[in-house]
Amino acid sequence: MLLINGSPRKNGSCAALLNIIREMGEGSEYECELVNLSDLKIGYCKGCMSCKKTGKCAFNDDMTPLYGKIQDADFFVISTPVYFAAETGLIKNFIDRWYALMDYGPKGTRTFRFGKEKKGVVAITCGAPDGNMSNHGLMARLTMTMGSCGISDITSVIIPQASPETVGKSPFMNDFLDALHAQLS
Repeated sequence: MLLINGSPRKNGSCAALLNIIREMGEGSEYECELVNLSDLKIGYCKGCMSCKKTGKCAFNDDMTPLYGKIQDADFFVISTPVYFAAETGLIKNFIDRWYALMDYGPKGTRTFRFGKEKKGVVAITCGAPDGNMSNHGLMARLTMTMGSCGISDITSVIIPQASPETVGKSPFMNDFLDALHAQLS
C-alpha cells in the first residue's frame, strides 16, 4: 500500500487520516509505505514530450523512484487538503508527472503503465463545515484521474471541519471505514 500525503503539513489532517488507513492496511497484511510529498523535490511537468519518445520522464528528481513504487503498489492512496477548492500544488505536480506513464495508442487511445491491478483511495480533508458538500467536483476529478490510470476499485472520503484531532471522530469516517474494510478483505 503506497500512501501519498499531499499536504505540506506532515502532521496535519491528511497525516491523521492516512495513519488510520495505514493501520487498517497493516492489519490486513498489506505492506505500507507513507510518502510525504513535502519532503521531496518534484518539479512540474514541462510538457517537453520526451517521455513519449523515451518511455520515461526527462527529469531525474524525487519523482523518479516514485514511478516504480506506483507501479509496484497493490493499493494506492492519495490524500490532499483542499486549498481554494482544489488539491494542493504538491498533489497536482505529482499527478501531472504521471504523464510519463501514459502511452498513446491507435486512434487516440491511451494506456497507462501503472503496473499491476490495484485498488485505490482518494482521501480529502478540508476546514469548511460544508466541505463534504462543496468539494464533490474535486473528489470526482481525482477519482476519475485514478480510474483513467486503470485503478478500478476506488473508495473516497471528504472529511469536513478536519483537524488532526477530529479526523478519526468525523461522522463521515463510518461509511468510509466500512468501504475500506471491504476493499481490504
